[in-house]
Amino acid sequence: MKHLGANTYNTGDEWPAGGINIVAHDPLNAAAGWNLIGGYEFLAPTSALTTNPSGLISGFVYGYTTSGGYQVASDLVPGYGYWLKLTAAGQININPGPKANFKLSDFIPDDFGKIIITDNAGKSYTLYVAQGKQAQKTSLDFFELPPVAFPDMFDVRYTTGRFVEDLSSAMKTVQMQGVEYPVRVKVEGMMLRITDETGKAVNERVNSGEEITISNSQISKLNVMSDIIPDKYSLEQNYPNPFNPTTTIEFSLPEDVENVRLTIYNALGEKVSELVNGKMEAGRYRYQWNAGNVATGLYIYELKTNKFSSVKKMMLLK
Repeated sequence: MKHLGANTYNTGDEWPAGGINIVAHDPLNAAAGWNLIGGYEFLAPTSALTTNPSGLISGFVYGYTTSGGYQVASDLVPGYGYWLKLTAAGQININPGPKANFKLSDFIPDDFGKIIITDNAGKSYTLYVAQGKQAQKTSLDFFELPPVAFPDMFDVRYTTGRFVEDLSSAMKTVQMQGVEYPVRVKVEGMMLRITDETGKAVNERVNSGEEITISNSQISKLNVMSDIIPDKYSLEQNYPNPFNPTTTIEFSLPEDVENVRLTIYNALGEKVSELVNGKMEAGRYRYQWNAGNVATGLYIYELKTNKFSSVKKMMLLK
């Protein structure tokens, strides 16, 4: 035995040591649609995720924060859960790699509008409006959000389930869940008309950089539409139709009107409800009628101004 100093000796013998075996992780079996997965013990960029068969991942991978809802994830961090959607059943391969550096803004054109919703607790979420040169090239399904996992979780989205929508041809509805009132709604990069479902409690034209405040905790949905002045008067067919007990009626005004009336009659011509009666600015409007207190049957609704009149039929089935 050779003395090496400092109470260290070398016998010349060799001792085998197995060490730690690095084992490759098996792929994760996943179903078609949304899947909730967790990462392994290493950081994994979402851009390095692959599937068997290949090409099954649809859209972004999402994490969740209590202050900001669903957020696009650039990396899978150990100890956290993530949502991703597959177009068909298959397997997900989680591959290690350096920390990713992409941001959501890399996928959102600069000329898209924004609807920023912030509640009284400081929780905030941004919805986008597809507009400008890239709007026609944008696949809106790419921006689908994961399902709402449980009641009362903070979540803001369009009722289509997406966080990007095109408002050029039709109004859309924003739904808010788990928010603390009052809620501030700010618009950037466009002009919007924002109403509640009835069109009475909230009915605002909001310019870029402006915001409105929603104090009524009963308002959890907002109708939003591009503030583009229509080129003609119109009254649309209600939807759904037949209905029970609520239905939606839309109409357009190409100019400011001193006296607009939207009236509902029964089959005998008797007035049963008046949704609008007053002065209105040019724009597109949506109103909801709750027929819970009237009988099953045929009803007629009429939009009337000093220059325009239109009548349509609808059926209530209880």
